Order: sequence, then structure tokens, then C-alpha cells
Amino acid sequence: MAVIQVGAILLIRFWPEISYEPSLDFEMQEQETVLLDEIQVTRQQTSPPPPPRPQMPNPVPDDEIIEVEIEFDVDLDLPDLPLPDPGYGTGHTGEEERIVGNPQIPPTVVRIVEASAPERVPDEYRGKLEMIVNFLVDQNGDVEEASIMEIRLYNNDGSYQELPFVQYGLMDAVLKAAMQWRFRPARQDGEPVKAFTRQRFNY
Repeated sequence: MAVIQVGAILLIRFWPEISYEPSLDFEMQEQETVLLDEIQVTRQQTSPPPPPRPQMPNPVPDDEIIEVEIEFDVDLDLPDLPLPDPGYGTGHTGEEERIVGNPQIPPTVVRIVEASAPERVPDEYRGKLEMIVNFLVDQNGDVEEASIMEIRLYNNDGSYQELPFVQYGLMDAVLKAAMQWRFRPARQDGEPVKAFTRQRFNY
């Protein structure tokens, strides 16, 4: 056993040294040289845009209600105003005349004035046209105001259609005749009063 160990030591000790030289398998390429004279210096024609402005946050209203108490401590010493002179109202005595909407005794017709129809009225209106007129009758029975409330054009079967207006001077002729009507005035509690009444005009 000792002989083997001695032999191994001698073998290792006297083993010939081998030098390792690495070999390069690739070729080094020559680098391209760039001269400074060949470099072209470029400059930007326009300056870059400025950065955007910062956006301010929109104020958000709060629902807080601030109650402020205002105290008035003012003692106004106004002089007594003079009373207005009598006789400046719309009525004869300085007071507005009252219009009774539903009197105990309504106005009754005393005189009727027929409306004269113009000659150029077409035949489709003759005998088929009806106007309902609203009268405002004063305490003396005179017509203060007159207005056309409804215009009806009747068909042959008795039905009718409402018209917004009628031409050929028919409306003016009706209102002119209505202002000439005379009434017995309406009465409320035995006294003559102003009141409305409605009458019909037929062509």
C-alpha cells in the first residue's frame, strides 16, 4: 500500500507541465473613424410649445345656509298724509260702480237693432251664421260694452262648427248694431245695477 502511494506521488511530481495558449477564432473588425469635420450641426427651426397652464379646480358650492339677523330700530315719524280730494273715481260719486254677475232680475231687451249685412257676403253664410254677443248694460239700460263671444256656422243637418272670425265686415256690423240696443236694467235688491247679458245675432 505504501508503495502505491509513493508511486502516485512520484508520478504527480514528475508529470510534464503543459502550457495552455488560448486561440482566437474570430477576427477583429476595424472600427470606422469619424472625423469632426464631417459632422453637421443642426438646429431646431421653431421653439417647442410652452407647457399647458395648470387648470384651476372649479369651486364647489356648499349647501350651508348662513342666517343673518337684521334688526331695524328705526322710529319713523311720518306726518299724516292729506286725504285725496273727492270726485276722482271712475263713477259719478267717486266710487267704482259694482257689476253684479248673477242679478235677481237680469236685463231685458227693450229695443233691437238688426245688423245690416254687406251685399258681398257669400251665400254659404246667409241664413247659416250666428254670433253670440256679450252685452254690459249699465243702470240706465244703455249698452256700455259689446263683444262677440262665439261665431257659429250651421250645416244643413243642424250641426255647427265654431269659427275664430268672419270676414266681409260681418263682425263690425254686428258690434255696431249691438251698441244701439236698449235694455231694461238689471235689478238687485230693488235697485238698478250693472250686469252682463248675452244675445244672438243671425244672418
